[in-house]
Amino acid sequence: MIIEKMSDDKLLKSVLLEVKKERDQLHIVLLHLKEIYRRRLFTEYNCRTLNEYCVKELGYTRGEAYYRVTAMKLMANSDQIEKAIKKGDLSLTAAVVASDYLTKQPDKSVKKKEEVISKIVGVPISKAKEILSTPPSKPEHPPKNELTPKLKVSKKVLKLLKELQDLTGEDQVKLLEVALENKLKQVEKCELKAIQGPSPIQSARSRYIPQAIKRKIRSRANYTCEHVSTHRGRCTESRNLEFDHHVTAYSKGGGNTLENLRLVCKNHNTRQFVLDFGSKSLEKITQKI
Repeated sequence: MIIEKMSDDKLLKSVLLEVKKERDQLHIVLLHLKEIYRRRLFTEYNCRTLNEYCVKELGYTRGEAYYRVTAMKLMANSDQIEKAIKKGDLSLTAAVVASDYLTKQPDKSVKKKEEVISKIVGVPISKAKEILSTPPSKPEHPPKNELTPKLKVSKKVLKLLKELQDLTGEDQVKLLEVALENKLKQVEKCELKAIQGPSPIQSARSRYIPQAIKRKIRSRANYTCEHVSTHRGRCTESRNLEFDHHVTAYSKGGGNTLENLRLVCKNHNTRQFVLDFGSKSLEKITQKI
């Protein structure tokens, strides 16, 4: 029916119905976002965050994405807050105001969230801001005249350096450089054996990954996440990279080998954990969304 031709009574009833549909739809969207976050599915589109996924893949503006993701996280572990959003008693704007307030509080528990939300449910946004207004905290200034930490050298080291200097006539700094280079070569020689065969450390089922293997993996990966998404191809993230037991999880017997390890960003490492053990296992570790 064309809105312009509606009677006054039908128009008023129609808008109430549409508003209810809008609220229901918002609640459904938030539930979808919650499950996408739980499964870390946004990483399959090589997005660093759920907000980025909402902008790039769902077409929201940055502001719209921020409001929805913030409301989703606020209601994630609370049926009370979820019901308030579903009924329309807690708007997206009010949810953001509450979230901003809660980030400044030492208590991050669900009980504290519900206590705060109960104060602003159903009230105008201006009133909600007034209720949750807190005086700005004074900025903390770093202590003055703080010295940069220096390397502490024992008397024995100084004595050895002096004896070597007397024997060789070389500068003490140069002597230290040579000693460190020789030690590094010894360590590298030992670690190269780890690539050719299992080391005693690996045989003992340790999570320790020899530096030689790490260097080879980093070189193979070109210092970039090695995850390849079916939706967006290879990830281009080069920050916060971690080593992931990709073929077989470590807890399932996977070894620290070149074939079983890959270099991935934190998001794709978490996604792999969800694939291996499920989102419920991840929730037990993080305890919060």
